[in-house]
Parts: sequence; structure tokens; C-alpha cells
Amino acid sequence: MLITTVECWFTLGSATSEGALFKDPVIKKIAEAHGKIPAQVIQCWHIQDVFSIIPCASTPDYIKENIRIFDFALTDNEMRQMRSLNKEKRFFNMPLKDKERIYLNT
Repeated sequence: MLITTVECWFTLGSATSEGALFKDPVIKKIAEAHGKIPAQVIQCWHIQDVFSIIPCASTPDYIKENIRIFDFALTDNEMRQMRSLNKEKRFFNMPLKDKERIYLNT
């Protein structure tokens, strides 16, 4: 039996997205219902869909927020709402030259 796992990088869109995902009204409404922030809802959704997520965090506070996703669960309806948001759009659109400079130290 072959088991595969989807690995998700930049699940929150990265700095280049200017927080677009956090402004989505559906995500904001779900976050408010759970007393969470949009980033936590997005990450919880990925985990509940059994994806492996690699969140990027630049400060201890962001790391703590990323960890605080295991004390709530999205309902089946909220999961459907999250899946319906697929816009076939990339939110991490760093130009290749910037990627090379940052990740390859060139």
C-alpha cells in the first residue's frame, strides 16, 4: 500500500502576499467563531485535511501562534467553506532572482 502526504510550504502566503489570505471574509468569520486568528484557521484546515505544513515564522510570537492550532477543530461545514475558497491562485510569487539571492546566497 502506497501512502502519500501533501507537503505545503508558505501556507499563509508569505510576506509577498501582503496578508491577502488573512483578509478573506470567510476565513475571518471562521476565526472569530473559534476565538482564533486567520493564520491559525488556515493551518488547522491543512492539518485536518491531513496535509503536512511547513509554516514560516520569523518571531517567537509567530511560532507560538503556529503551535496554538491543536486546541480546536473546524466543523465539516467550515472545512467545506475553506475548500470552496480555491481560486487557483498562488500567494507566494517571489521573483526567481529574489529566490536565488535569498535561498542560494548569490
